[in-house]
Amino acid sequence: MMRNTIMPSPTPSSSRAIIFICLISLSYPLLTLSLSLSTTTSPKTAQALVPDPSSSRHHFDLPQLSGDWSNAKQSLRNPKCCVVAVPGLERHLSTLQQYFCGEDSPSDLDLRMRVRCKNNNVEEVAYEDCTKVYNAVMGSPPVSAKDAIDFSDKNENSQYENNQSANNIGINHPCVLALEELARGVASLADGPLEGLCTDVHLRVVCASKYEAIDPMFHSDKCPLRGYATLTGPGTEYMDETCLPWEYAALRTFGVNGLGGAKIKSLKTANELEFIIMKGDHYDAPLPDGISSPSMTNAMLGNVWSRSSACVHRSPPGASSENSTGGKMGKRRVILSLDLADGMDDQEWYESSRKRGWRSGMTQRKSRLVS
Repeated sequence: MMRNTIMPSPTPSSSRAIIFICLISLSYPLLTLSLSLSTTTSPKTAQALVPDPSSSRHHFDLPQLSGDWSNAKQSLRNPKCCVVAVPGLERHLSTLQQYFCGEDSPSDLDLRMRVRCKNNNVEEVAYEDCTKVYNAVMGSPPVSAKDAIDFSDKNENSQYENNQSANNIGINHPCVLALEELARGVASLADGPLEGLCTDVHLRVVCASKYEAIDPMFHSDKCPLRGYATLTGPGTEYMDETCLPWEYAALRTFGVNGLGGAKIKSLKTANELEFIIMKGDHYDAPLPDGISSPSMTNAMLGNVWSRSSACVHRSPPGASSENSTGGKMGKRRVILSLDLADGMDDQEWYESSRKRGWRSGMTQRKSRLVS
């Protein structure tokens, strides 16, 4: 005779254990399938892992800036500071020198193009624009700027299908990354009323096979600020402290001979592969902590003297003469300059294989011969 077996009722703790085991057994096949799909990539998907330069990267893919841009921004806020060098860019500048000053680089070129930096925090197109700059400098000279490089297209999602060689550069091309570093860095220097509004820069590349400037005149730039680097050849001459109106007039009239006394010690020459930021006539930024407001006299002077905090500088003398420190000038000169795209000068151009003499005393941003 069989007896009825009465199973004991499960306790609450054992019930939770049974439910947990069931969930694990159900989720394990799905987890295994997910892992297998993620580790098995089709050839088409593998190619997509190397983004095309024309496709945007997400903000978390943006490379960290190498230069000490934040300290440069703080230093420029001091009214007594008119120029500052940005350390940490040596590797990028050496890369640009390798490409833009090598055997395959153009002998004569003048290019100015807008680079969209997008505040450095959203889907960026700076790499795309810097790729266009690279192709314009290193590729075959286009018939016109708009044929190979659509300078006028400011659409953030635009594709540059006409420049097929861009697809061969890759997303980590060192020269393009170097240009992007400089563009994003200069864009981060927008301050005061331009901060958050001015997110783009105009990048200019000038290659001169025969640099022959004759006694260029000292001047200041009619822009908020300008980033500048000499890749090869003589560097710009600049004053590392601000000039009063009569000091500026003396420099304009007599050149280096107009400097007297201790002021001559303020004249410097930019080194090759040195990136400097020079304040222009329209620089405006809040005072840094610890710096008191200017006196009433200085404030009044600043209202009538637009160059009160600007860096006075000039292009170096040409090959037939000596610079202010006695050094001979080389014939070839390649420079980069970057201006904030503040809306005052949006001109873009591409001129290649055109030899020219570098005129003196040209202070307007719109001049294509200003360095």
